Amino acid sequence: MQLYFILSLITSIVVIIFAITNAAAVPVRVFFAQYELSLALIIFISTAFGAIIASMLGLVKQFKLKKQIKKLHNENQTLTIEQKRLQEEISSLTIIETKPDDSMKTP
Repeated sequence: MQLYFILSLITSIVVIIFAITNAAAVPVRVFFAQYELSLALIIFISTAFGAIIASMLGLVKQFKLKKQIKKLHNENQTLTIEQKRLQEEISSLTIIETKPDDSMKTP
């Protein structure tokens, strides 16, 4: 977790330095409109949107994993109950010893 934080911090610092060194105004076309915005602002907005999209994808993956964990936990509980039932059934069974048949003996 700390490694992820450190890498994110380093990436953010690199993006900030890049944005500051490229602070010139550039034309931006959005559908049919055209704006003059700072390149630093465009870089910041693009990075923010990328972070939001990555976070959403991460949340979807985390939701799927939690759902799978819940399913496996329920399956584990069911199998544990079945195991206990089978162990009780095995312990309740008695082994019936049979006497050897006299006809089976060889002289």
